[in-house]
Amino acid sequence: MDKQHIRAQFAAHVSGADADIQLDLAALQIAAEAEPGLVISDYLDFLDKMAKRFEVDFDHATNLGVSITSLNEFIYRAEGFSGNIKNYYEPRNSYLNHVINTHEGIPITLALLHICLGRRLQLPVYGISFPGHFLVRYGHKKPVIVDPFSGRILSEADCATLLQQIAGPRALLRPEYFEVASNKSILIRMLDNLKQIFWRNQAWDDSKSCIERQLLLLPGQQEFNVQLGAVYEYQGKLSLAQHTYTQVLADCQDPDIKVLASQRLLALGTSKPTIH
Repeated sequence: MDKQHIRAQFAAHVSGADADIQLDLAALQIAAEAEPGLVISDYLDFLDKMAKRFEVDFDHATNLGVSITSLNEFIYRAEGFSGNIKNYYEPRNSYLNHVINTHEGIPITLALLHICLGRRLQLPVYGISFPGHFLVRYGHKKPVIVDPFSGRILSEADCATLLQQIAGPRALLRPEYFEVASNKSILIRMLDNLKQIFWRNQAWDDSKSCIERQLLLLPGQQEFNVQLGAVYEYQGKLSLAQHTYTQVLADCQDPDIKVLASQRLLALGTSKPTIH
């Protein structure tokens, strides 16, 4: 399947309501664009079988319908998944098929295992867009928070320490840091991780591909269009950059984004763009 066809499938999949998005399928469609030979159904089957292995071999008789400790033991010990500490910024850590193949990943792709298993096991498992480190939430009223990178269950004090490690010693926990992430926001964050890696490596076509898919998820997000204009600048496509910034100025309601687009227009050809 060629990249154009894969992109069209992704666009069709994410165009509807957030609740209708199948996260594992969308994540594999993102991966398939980087690896056109990928057989998506093979990895969906793997997740199906993984859920069945858990149901057969592990205790799941608790108030959530499953022991979170047992599920962690299953994912990280029995199945052998872990955080990729040595090569954290390897782009393939953001591709679900690669994480399944190697049993290593980053927080957000390992979180997908929890979420996708949760869906198959009919458990209340959700992603949390915690600042700088994606987390997993089990339950509603008294949720249990899990760090998917290590599989460790986190207390409120643990979360406060994690936040301070990421954002500085004065950072304070806020209730919104534990809100359930929408399917689209999870995919946006996955693509953002990839985009930042590609940007640092000056892989402009790959950066552009990430931005284009983010715009499929959030068509009105003009910040992505400013980034797209910056990619065009780096590629030497100044007329396209100018057109993109001008369109942002015409369509955008956010004054900060309008200022940024205006600055980029004025700076065309005189300085290097930056990502925001």
